[in-house]
Amino acid sequence: MRKAIGKRLRFNIFKRDGFTCQYCGAHPPGVILHVDHITPVVEGGTNDADNLVTSCAPCNLGKGGVSLSVVPQSLTDKAKEVKEREEQIKGYEAVMAAKRARIDGDVWWLMRLFYPGQDSVPRDSFMSTKRFIERLGFDESLEAAEIALVAPTANNQKFRYFCGVCWNKIRAQGGV
Repeated sequence: MRKAIGKRLRFNIFKRDGFTCQYCGAHPPGVILHVDHITPVVEGGTNDADNLVTSCAPCNLGKGGVSLSVVPQSLTDKAKEVKEREEQIKGYEAVMAAKRARIDGDVWWLMRLFYPGQDSVPRDSFMSTKRFIERLGFDESLEAAEIALVAPTANNQKFRYFCGVCWNKIRAQGGV
């Protein structure tokens, strides 16, 4: 049988909780405050101060006679969905990191053909080669490098020749 909560106890609960809904943080004048039973009366909850909490009307009415220890199925499903998404994102990031590492390795492999013995290469050359590998693949880019390296041009022009061969391949594929 439900026993009424006295005005003094109600005011003391509001005061203890800073006149703020303990579920959502709302406070007057934006909401009307209620005193909610943490363990519902229908489950044996009492009017002891330890079982009472300040709640705004929407939170209290939305919670109804449900214990806070009961997690709604929708929240459980949402948590599972978030966990699954996080796992998918981690998997995707791992695949993309592996792809970047592979492409960077392929770029360095070609860069060593044009800049033998050098630990660094011009950034624009690196980035151009990376774009060619991404668009043509490594094998087509390697073929373009081999064509450029045997072309009758000066050594300092071999990379530019390589770029021309790559762009011609891209155009032939309908990529420009």
